[in-house]
Amino acid sequence: MLFRNELYKICSRKILFMGALLGLLFLAAYFQMSALGSEYAYDNGTCLRRTDAIQYNREIARRYAGPMTQEKAEAIVKEFGWHINENDLETSDTGDTLPGYYDNSTSRGGEPPTALAGSDDKYAAEIMSGKYEYGYIGGWDNTFSEMHMMLLWIVSALVIIACAPVFSEEYAQQTAPILLTTQNGKGKTAAAKILAAFTWAGGVYLLFTLLLVGAFLLVYGSGGLSVSAGLSFPDLITGNIFWNGDGDTRKTTGAVLLAYLLTGLLSILVTAAVTLLISSIKKSSFSALLWSAAAYLLPAVIYTVFLVSMKVTRALMILKSVINCLPFFLPMRELTSIPFACRLFGYVFSACLLAFCCLLGWSKYCRCQVGK
Repeated sequence: MLFRNELYKICSRKILFMGALLGLLFLAAYFQMSALGSEYAYDNGTCLRRTDAIQYNREIARRYAGPMTQEKAEAIVKEFGWHINENDLETSDTGDTLPGYYDNSTSRGGEPPTALAGSDDKYAAEIMSGKYEYGYIGGWDNTFSEMHMMLLWIVSALVIIACAPVFSEEYAQQTAPILLTTQNGKGKTAAAKILAAFTWAGGVYLLFTLLLVGAFLLVYGSGGLSVSAGLSFPDLITGNIFWNGDGDTRKTTGAVLLAYLLTGLLSILVTAAVTLLISSIKKSSFSALLWSAAAYLLPAVIYTVFLVSMKVTRALMILKSVINCLPFFLPMRELTSIPFACRLFGYVFSACLLAFCCLLGWSKYCRCQVGK
């Protein structure tokens, strides 16, 4: 009963419903205009766009599905020509493919024709080694990760708005000490608040993510999830070759994206925990909201504005590693060739931060009830 009451208090805030609705509308509009709007292909001089282009590309990619080899890349080039940007076409107004224009699935995710042009370098040799499963990856590449990162920012904002008043609102209304007289007591009340906040945060994240994944499955199909992740996210390959990474580039795109989505859930829960800690300290909901937003955004600002341009030192590398473990950056690590030991450190660090914030917030709220 106590948990349900606390969860209802969070869910009954109209601003959260309005924010969630606006967030979903924004993602839907971006999906329509940017993701689908950028899909096009030429078929005998006819320009196909949006879902027609996707279906056309999926059919072509199906013919070349399987291990990517140099022979297969040569066959692609022989049939379609070299990859040329639309702006470089002399006959772009007619959509004539004679100049060799080819911009669909067979030139995405590692771009085999482009790689063939530089077949003497390590990247091209690796990508055409036959170790990577090729297929249609439209949508399930940076398009999906870009949209999901926007989703993470939207959900994080909603989580901060939802969790900031959890403790601080009772301080402001001076109702916290009254809970001492109830049968539940201070410990159960604080635990119920934390559990309700986590339930709401995780539920909203899973709802948004399921809707996004469903939209991509409906439009792009599931075939791209079985393609080698190194073709969907080339950074996995380049990092292994040039920076001695140890990412398994032969994992399927689906497996890598699953790890990415689970890491996103962890980042959302850490955001909720940090916000709850701040809420247990601040006496004003608005103040807790501002400090929580700063705690989420400030590390990203420091990293991108200052740390990126500074001279590399051991201390700076350690600081960057810690910042990369914070919620704003944590999921991005799954799509790079960062060594597994570094990713594992990020998981452990985030889990410890989550537990620390929960315990300290719980303790602070309980002490406040007895006037300490």
